[in-house]
Amino acid sequence: MSTMCAHLFRRLLLSGGLCLITVLLALMPRGSWAQDFIQERAFWTDETGAATLAQAQAATYTPYTGVLSKGFGPQIQWIRLTIGAAPTPKSNDMGQLVLRIRPVFLDRITLHDPASPTPSEGQRVAGDRTAWGEAEYPSLHHTFVIPAQDVPRQVWLQLRTSSTQLLHVEALSAQDMQRDELGLGLLYEGLLAAIFSLLIWVLLAWLRDRDGINGLFLLRQIALLLYTASYLGYHRLLLSSWLTPAQLDGGYNALVLCTSLLSFAFEYRFLREYRLPRWAHWLFGGIFPISVTAILLLLLGRVNLALNLNMAFNALGLCVAMLVSWGIRPQAPLPTQAYAYVLPKYLVVGYYTVLSCVLALSVLPSLGVFWGTIGSIYGVILYGLIAGILMSCLLIMRSRRIQNMQLELANHLFLSREQLALEQQRRQDQSQLLSMLMHEIKTPLSIIDMAVSPTRSDGRTTDYVNRAVTSIKDILDRCIQTDRMAEGEFVLQKRRVQASELVQQSLSDRKGRAERFAGAITPDLAIDTDVQCFQIIVNNLLENALRHGDVASTIEVRLLRQPNEQGQPGVALQVLNRPGASGWPDADRLFSKYYRSGAAQSKSGTGLGLYLSHTLAKKLGGGLRYLPENERICFELWLPT
Repeated sequence: MSTMCAHLFRRLLLSGGLCLITVLLALMPRGSWAQDFIQERAFWTDETGAATLAQAQAATYTPYTGVLSKGFGPQIQWIRLTIGAAPTPKSNDMGQLVLRIRPVFLDRITLHDPASPTPSEGQRVAGDRTAWGEAEYPSLHHTFVIPAQDVPRQVWLQLRTSSTQLLHVEALSAQDMQRDELGLGLLYEGLLAAIFSLLIWVLLAWLRDRDGINGLFLLRQIALLLYTASYLGYHRLLLSSWLTPAQLDGGYNALVLCTSLLSFAFEYRFLREYRLPRWAHWLFGGIFPISVTAILLLLLGRVNLALNLNMAFNALGLCVAMLVSWGIRPQAPLPTQAYAYVLPKYLVVGYYTVLSCVLALSVLPSLGVFWGTIGSIYGVILYGLIAGILMSCLLIMRSRRIQNMQLELANHLFLSREQLALEQQRRQDQSQLLSMLMHEIKTPLSIIDMAVSPTRSDGRTTDYVNRAVTSIKDILDRCIQTDRMAEGEFVLQKRRVQASELVQQSLSDRKGRAERFAGAITPDLAIDTDVQCFQIIVNNLLENALRHGDVASTIEVRLLRQPNEQGQPGVALQVLNRPGASGWPDADRLFSKYYRSGAAQSKSGTGLGLYLSHTLAKKLGGGLRYLPENERICFELWLPT
C-alpha cells in the first residue's frame, strides 16, 4: 500500500471510528442520568394468538433483561412490566411516566393498564400501523403515558408484528424522557449526516469518472440513507400528513427488501473486478432468487415470511461474499484496457470479515438465536454505517490509484508525443543537413577536380586545393559540433584562460587576411571558460565577418571589460563590419539553424555558425547578441569573468 493511500485510509478510519464511538456511547445504559422505573420484565408467548387479557394475566411469565428477542413468527408476545414506585410528583411532570418502545418498525403494541380510570382507556394502541399524530407523547419512537404511583404495580403490553419480535421498553419520567429524546435526536442526526457525507463523496467520485462500481455504490448509499431515516422513524414524522400508516408501513417494508438487494448486487459487482472461480458465480446466482422471492411474497401480502426470508438472505449473502473473497485472484487486463487496478486481496477479505462479525451481532438476535441488547436495536444501522465507511475507504484508495495510473498514462503519452515530435524534427534537420552538404561540398570538390586536372597545372593549384579542403573541413566540423549539441554530448570543461591571447591567436591564424582586422584588444583579460567552445565562437564570428562583410572595408575587433545589464562583471568581444554582397541579415532569424539570407546563397556555408555560437554562449553562462549600427553589422559576445 502506498504512503498516500495508507495515510488516507488511516484518516477515514479515524473519522469512522469517532462516529462509531459516539454511537456506542449513546447506546450505553443511561442509569446515571435517566432513571428507568421498570423493576422487572417478563414475557409469555401466546401460540394461539387468541388469548384474552385475563388469560394473559394468569399465564406463567419468563423474566428477561434488556431486549426481548423472539425472532420471526405469527405468535403474539405478552410482556408484563413491573413498574416501581415513583417519587413525589414534580410540577413539571404532573406525576406521569412515559413508556418508550423501540424499534419503530413494530406493527401494533397494545397497552393494558389497570390503573387507567375507565375501561376505554385501559386498552391503548401504538405502533407503525397507527398515525404518528395520535401518539400520546411526541417522539420518533412509540410511547404511552401512564400515571406514576407510590407503590409498585404491573402493566401488560401485547405485541403483534410481521417483522422480527425485537422490543425494548423503558419507563421514564417526563423530564428524563425529554432530555433523553434530545440526546437521541442529536445522535440520529449525526448518523444520517455521516451516511450523507459518504453519499456526497460517492456522488462526486461518480461524476468525475463515471465508474460503474461507484455508480452502484451511490445507489446503495441512497437506499441506505432512506432506510436508516425510516428505521429511526423520520418517515412517520415527515410523511404522516400525506400517507396512511398502512402505506408508510408497506413502503418501509419494500425499502428494506430493495436495500438488501442493492447491497448484495453491489458486493457482487465489486467482487467481479477480480477473477472469480466458477463456483462463485453459481453461489451468487443461487442467492439472488431468494431476494426476488422475498419481494414477490411481499407483493402477495406475506409480509412476515418476506421479511424473514430477507433477513436470511442478508446473512447468507454476506457469508457467500466472504467465502468468495478468499478465492479471488487479480483479473488479467484486457488488450483494450490501458490501465487496470484492483485492491489487495487481504483488504477485501478483511472487509467482509468485519462485516460478517457486525452483521452477526444484529441478525442473530433478530432471528431469535440469542438474547439481544440495546445495541441489537441499532445493529442493522451500525452494520450499514460500518459497511459504508469501510467501503468508502476502499473505493477512495481504488480511485486514487486509478487516477495515478491515468496520470502516469497521460505523462507517458505526452512524453511519447514529445519524443515523436523531436524525432520528426531531427529527421527534418538531417534532411536539411544532407541537402546543405550536397550543395556546399559540391563546389569545393569541383574546384579540387579542376585544380588537379592536367590542363591546370600552374602555381595556383596548391592554393585552390588547400582552400577547398579547408572549406570542406569547416563545413564538416560545424555539422559535427551542432550534432553533438543536439545529442547532449557536449560536456563543458572550464578552466582559467587568457581571453586576450586566444582572440589574438585567432586573428593571427587568418593567413593572408589578418590585415583586414583592426581594433583594440585589452591585454590580460582572464575568464573561466571552455577553451574549445570559446575558440569556436570567436572563429565563427571572424569567419562570418570575412565571408559576408565588405571586402574593401576593415573589420573592427574589440575585447574589453564590460558588465552585463545586471551588473555582473565580464568580458565583451565585439566584431563590427560593413555589410557586403550578402546584405543585412534578418534579425529575427539570424540565430536559427540553417539560416542563410538569399544574397548569401552564392557563398559556401552551412547556416550553422551563428546558431552554434549563440547556443555555446548560453552554455558558457553568457550570450551572443546582434547589435547593428547605422552603417555596420555588430555582434557582441559577453562572457562572465
